[in-house]
Amino acid sequence: MPISSLPSPYYIGDFGDAAYEFVDMIAQTGFKVWQILPLNPVGFGNSPYQCYSSKAIEEAYVSIEILKREGLVKDSYTKTTTSKVDYEKAKRIKRQALLEAYQNFSETESYKDFVNTEWVKKYAIFITLKEANGNKSWVEWDKEAKDYGMSLDSSVINEYEDKIEFHKFVQYQLYHQFNMLKEYVHHKGIEIMGDLPFYVGIDSDDVFYNRKAFCLYDDGRPQWIAGVPPDYFSKTGQRWGNPIYDWCHLRENNYDLWFDRLYFSSQLYDIIRIDHFRAFDTYWKIDSKEETAVNGEWIENDGKDFFNKFFMKHPSIHIVAEDLGDIRPEVKELKDEFNLMGMRILQFDFLNPTKPHEICYIGTHDNDTLTNWLDSIESSYRKEIIKRVRQTCSSKRLKDAILEYALKAESDFCILSIVDIVNSTDRINLPGTIGTPNWEYKLKNFRTFKKQQVLLGKIMKEANRL
Repeated sequence: MPISSLPSPYYIGDFGDAAYEFVDMIAQTGFKVWQILPLNPVGFGNSPYQCYSSKAIEEAYVSIEILKREGLVKDSYTKTTTSKVDYEKAKRIKRQALLEAYQNFSETESYKDFVNTEWVKKYAIFITLKEANGNKSWVEWDKEAKDYGMSLDSSVINEYEDKIEFHKFVQYQLYHQFNMLKEYVHHKGIEIMGDLPFYVGIDSDDVFYNRKAFCLYDDGRPQWIAGVPPDYFSKTGQRWGNPIYDWCHLRENNYDLWFDRLYFSSQLYDIIRIDHFRAFDTYWKIDSKEETAVNGEWIENDGKDFFNKFFMKHPSIHIVAEDLGDIRPEVKELKDEFNLMGMRILQFDFLNPTKPHEICYIGTHDNDTLTNWLDSIESSYRKEIIKRVRQTCSSKRLKDAILEYALKAESDFCILSIVDIVNSTDRINLPGTIGTPNWEYKLKNFRTFKKQQVLLGKIMKEANRL
């Protein structure tokens, strides 16, 4: 369940009352893990995988309800009920509330400590300069802007001091609200699984401040970009546009950039799912001049060296490897060598048995919904699925029986997507495409979820998952 998909009267799900209600419901049902998408500021196409920062949080996730209860804003913001996320309206109304809160806020010692953290300063400067440059990508800024943004105490930066301080305040409020929610989640006996994208966006503070760690031209444009060749999702592959890392530079610098990202994520989440884990073994390298991902080459990586050194520094961090797609055996070997939990998607391989030490999904945020998938498969395959499901499951409706089948799988974990629980036909994302309706999935209310609670609780008890 992405944060953005929670019900909300302000055009997007956030850290407010609906999040707490959701936690109460999943705890009552028996769930022990809540998997979310990246929390970072969404960039191109509103994708949580093309973010302006890998540490900052999207400001639209701030709760106006909490700001009001803490005396920072008045209840004068128009509420509405929407069935999908409207990023433009959400950001506009949340920015208004945050500007009001900024004027009414009194600094505390914890606030001073937070805003003096290096990453907070860097992000605040970067996003302020981005706004000052018409929200253009930093790659398109003039040379002076690119250069003076690198200094945290530049005299030119002083010109934007108040705006920079505002963005520090915004991040403080977001972390304050997320940490309160996380504490409540833990109180209910639930862990949060967060998503760490393998790549970072070109238009991010990660690339802006660490240019030598990426394969870039002198002006900042990427020489090589990430993606995957033609696959199940796209005949022309997926051209993501993220810059490729300079792995020689990373190794020479003890993988500091990557280790910092991973450790930082471990402070946010109880479990980290590394998206596109296969790139630690081999990654698809595309010339940035190419318009599709068809033409590229696989480059071998040294994942063993990476994880040997990482776990020497941080031995107790819980990592899940997204090991999906057409991958070579070495990816599984790398995962197994470091005892990382893998993933299994029933939509891709329903009839083969699941295994321990993996997570069973019917589908992830990149898959079609269960409802649509069942309508799209061949009738002979559908009959085979029905036959398999009816052998072990008692739920009358086929879709409910498949939820039951997943929960009764041998896998150590089973993660159910909110779209499948509520029998939605609206998917979260269609890989290889950009823009609406991707990342706009949102519940109007919890009515359908509540109807499913008793059934899910009953199944989890039968499956010994409680």
